[in-house]
Amino acid sequence: MKAAGRTDRGKVRELNEDTFGYNDCLFVVADGMGGHQAGEVASAIAVETILKADLNGDIKSALKKTLALANQNILKQAEENIELTGMGTTVAVLYLENGLAYVTNIGDSRVYYLSNNKLKLLTSDHSLVNELVKTGEITVEEAKSHPKRNILTKALGSNETMDPEIITLEINKGDKFLLCSDGLTGSVSETSIQELMSQIIDPEIIADQLIDSANEFGGADNITVVLVEI
Repeated sequence: MKAAGRTDRGKVRELNEDTFGYNDCLFVVADGMGGHQAGEVASAIAVETILKADLNGDIKSALKKTLALANQNILKQAEENIELTGMGTTVAVLYLENGLAYVTNIGDSRVYYLSNNKLKLLTSDHSLVNELVKTGEITVEEAKSHPKRNILTKALGSNETMDPEIITLEINKGDKFLLCSDGLTGSVSETSIQELMSQIIDPEIIADQLIDSANEFGGADNITVVLVEI
């Protein structure tokens, strides 16, 4: 297995509030939000908490408990430091074990799966525009430029109960996964993502190309990608 992670401030934002991390089988991307530097703190807490997770036993239950703990840790820090009040973060998580992939997310950071050069979005955005798309009030195309497209319905750092959906799927040699913040998907089309991920080259090069592509289309947000090849 090969993995590569990259993060970039983009061309508009003053700070990079995204954080990513991974070990042998657990991969995380988080996109923070809040006041000055607070988003950076929230995303860092989320990634640090998740990477320390004990995922023995029932993996789905353990992942849910880990996300709940990350949520509690963010809330605790915000309570102890008034400058961090209201901070939060999205998160996308991939865990690989015994030929299976476990995938989950909170917010609008995503996990994509490429198999036989076909790209599939595994996660569902927890955002206002995605809810409007689901109810048929707006189209997918309208969602891309909707004025409220950045409003989330779920995030770590809220007082709401975390009950994330956890997807499992069998993995095969050559399959690839992409975890990313919305700084990528807000700028780069899924067709372009598929083309870049389908290349038979080192994941580090693909990760660089994904970041470069988002910046070429304006780099309006922080951009973070983690690419995993089985």
